[in-house]
Amino acid sequence: MSQLDIVELKCSYGEHRVLDGINLTVKPGEIVSLIGGSGSGKSTLLRVIMGLTKPEGGAVRVQNDEVDYDSLQSVREIREKVAIVFQQYNLFQNMSVLQNVMVTPVKVQKRNQKVVREEALALLDKVGMRHKAEAFPANLSGGQQQRVAISRALALKPQILLLDEVTSALDPELVGEVLNTVRQLSRDGITMILVSHEMRFVREVSHKVAMMDQGKIIEFGTPEEIFGTPKQQRTQDFMKKIAWH
Repeated sequence: MSQLDIVELKCSYGEHRVLDGINLTVKPGEIVSLIGGSGSGKSTLLRVIMGLTKPEGGAVRVQNDEVDYDSLQSVREIREKVAIVFQQYNLFQNMSVLQNVMVTPVKVQKRNQKVVREEALALLDKVGMRHKAEAFPANLSGGQQQRVAISRALALKPQILLLDEVTSALDPELVGEVLNTVRQLSRDGITMILVSHEMRFVREVSHKVAMMDQGKIIEFGTPEEIFGTPKQQRTQDFMKKIAWH
């Protein structure tokens, strides 16, 4: 059984078609990475799944429940099942680390504060940030803030986690700590769709890789297939030009 099905998904910005008939299936516990050049539609796809950008055609289904992007209730329901972490951490600067992780489960999901606090501390421990629970974002490095942002997303108990270039805003020496956090999540069996320019990491952690170009998935397969024996000329050209960090 698939956890996420995307069927002929289309999206445009004005007259520019950004997603042009995307088809993608993600199974429970699978990590699917989206790669491709700038403007190929990778981040837009994540935004459309979340209901942050409205599609103009096609369908998104989570465990066979189709999202109605014209319905606020349906969009709310998808956001209870799917969480996203962006390039920018977007932490509340007037809240401590622990408060940042707790606020949505308590205020929006109306969950028990004591239970949420215990879960939040456990999540912070998982990403190596429990010792900073009472610190404020201004006193954290970029890598630490991004790890808190990941904990905040996980506190919603999502079925699927979307990661949109979560290391691109970081100094190079801070990238590793965030990637190690994602590696830990992969071992925990969390279903993820990630956009990343860290190609060695993508090859290591992904179950499947989708190569995107001009709003389409032009090639889809295992990391060994996409990186080792790509069939499409565009994929071959991309592999020759990327920086292998």
